[in-house]
Amino acid sequence: MNNGRTIVHLDMDAYFASVEQQSDPFIKGKPVIVTGRGNRTVIATSSYEARAYGIKTGMTVPEAKKLCPHLVRVDVNPDKYMSTTLKIRRILIRFTDQVEMCSIDEFFLDITGSQSLLGTPEEITRRIKDTVRGDTGLTCSCGIAPNKLLAKLGSKLQKPDGLAIVNIDNFNGILRELPVDKLHGLGKKTAESLRRIGISTIGELGDASSSLLTMHFGFWGHILKCMGQGIDNSPVSYYWKYDDQKSMGHSHTLSADTSNPAIIKAYTLMLCQRVAMRLRNDGKAAYTVALTIRYKDFKTVCYRKTAGYLLDTPHGIYHICLKILREFIRIRKPIRLIGVSVTNLVNMSDQLYLIDEFNRSESLNRAVVMLNNKYGEFTIKPASLLMLV
Repeated sequence: MNNGRTIVHLDMDAYFASVEQQSDPFIKGKPVIVTGRGNRTVIATSSYEARAYGIKTGMTVPEAKKLCPHLVRVDVNPDKYMSTTLKIRRILIRFTDQVEMCSIDEFFLDITGSQSLLGTPEEITRRIKDTVRGDTGLTCSCGIAPNKLLAKLGSKLQKPDGLAIVNIDNFNGILRELPVDKLHGLGKKTAESLRRIGISTIGELGDASSSLLTMHFGFWGHILKCMGQGIDNSPVSYYWKYDDQKSMGHSHTLSADTSNPAIIKAYTLMLCQRVAMRLRNDGKAAYTVALTIRYKDFKTVCYRKTAGYLLDTPHGIYHICLKILREFIRIRKPIRLIGVSVTNLVNMSDQLYLIDEFNRSESLNRAVVMLNNKYGEFTIKPASLLMLV
């Protein structure tokens, strides 16, 4: 397990809610939930003050208000959170150039080479925590370990605002007794499959025979055994070695369940407008469109279709969505959510369209999106939708 490396996993505490509390002094110290817009959305995250009432991610707003009637609800603001994330990232690269962002609120750092200049691993990590708090007003929890797997495990042990060191001694003691689903990269389905063959804890996974694991999981069984033994040799990427964005998209929970094709198409068009604007703002175009439908019973389907040409206009993306609706999806029961996303992105030069009609369409789409961003999502709607609702 001890390979001479020192890895830190940094996990921001109640991130979205904490950012909102930091930006609005009037809701500091209050039970805050962050949700999508509308009355039928679910909670994306909650502050620790709200969690004290038993409020959890995934709850509906009415469920949460039964537990805490004086909840403060805030609409999710991805741009605000990403801006803060990039600020945190700039802080972290002061301490090491091996900084890997694994989600919007989590980072891995390899501080092995920083110790000769900055001190012991614990001293460096405390300086990182203090700097993040001083520059952003936010707290984070950190795990220090010889590898990413154990560092991630450690960051969860003393939340919020904690610091835990995982080494051979405490791994072979307390940590071996933790449930297997506490291991980073081991999902709920795999944990359920392991429990069916009598493996419930990390220690039991590490002690299991390779033949048993490979019989049930194939080659993945060897990796599972290493995880149970706390072995992980994967490196922390350098901060400049990030791949370009792989996809972008938007989804919307409807105000009422519907199976009306006209309403579904109207909302799909509005989502296509938002996606197209993001593509244009980022100077990108896409080859593949994905349409996601979530039904009233929460069953979710997603179909993708690749065009033989580049897509970066609302109607181009919408045209592919209509093909998906015709070819793959049969709306036989009411739906509650629609999502549109694009993948297979490529960079495009920032230039005006050569055809006047495309220029007018682009200007109109930009105006619609700007107004909706300013006055509320879907303030401007297709006329067909206004006649139906």
